[in-house]
Amino acid sequence: MTPSTAAPRYRQLADTLMRDIDAGKYRVGALLPPEFKLSERYAVSRHTVREAFRRLADMGLISRHQGIGTRVKAKSAERRYVASLSTLSDLFQYTKRTRLKVLAEREVQAGAQLAATLHCKRGQAWLEFETCRYLIGSAQLISYTQIYVYPAYAVIREHLAKRSVWVYGLVERYYGERIVEVQQEIGAVSIEPRIAAILGVKPRSAGLQVLRYYMGRGNRLLSVSMNIYPEKRFKFSTQWRLEWEGD
Repeated sequence: MTPSTAAPRYRQLADTLMRDIDAGKYRVGALLPPEFKLSERYAVSRHTVREAFRRLADMGLISRHQGIGTRVKAKSAERRYVASLSTLSDLFQYTKRTRLKVLAEREVQAGAQLAATLHCKRGQAWLEFETCRYLIGSAQLISYTQIYVYPAYAVIREHLAKRSVWVYGLVERYYGERIVEVQQEIGAVSIEPRIAAILGVKPRSAGLQVLRYYMGRGNRLLSVSMNIYPEKRFKFSTQWRLEWEGD
């Protein structure tokens, strides 16, 4: 397992096991080593191993059977892409594992409806990028994404087509802004015909809309993304822990 300060330990372990499965070290139908052996081999806690297993199970690569063990279910992940997001770092790592294809670019002024969606003032000027997001190494679309940044940040357009790009990192790099918080809103939508055609799904089919608001210092809104995920093509995975007083 290659050390990395950017990715959590469980994700590093999951990526290592995923590469081993793909390379044939663990064949479909075979059992993975038990938790305690992987814990010793990679010098991680058993909790880290369990989280790595959970991630691989979410991706459809393994299945867990009480009293038997953890069995390899598939050599490659299912088409549904799983984002296990629990920290801001997780979100950025997810973004960096994908690529963007820019469909259109335009300057817009926020009317009443757009201003309400973006949580900004009416008349606010934005640079809008209409894009599709793909998982790197795959032709499968993950989402249709509209990205809004200030027109002053226009230089980022030169970098959007690059591999592993994340827009918010470009804003930080070229304009000295620091993203300190991301606010996220998730809801079900009926995918409008124009976007459905881009995603290759039926018009008015069910989808997941995720709005993300990227905030800088002083609660300043720096950017907004509007993401439409088709049904059965994407899944969020989150974990909540109840913390008792005195723990």
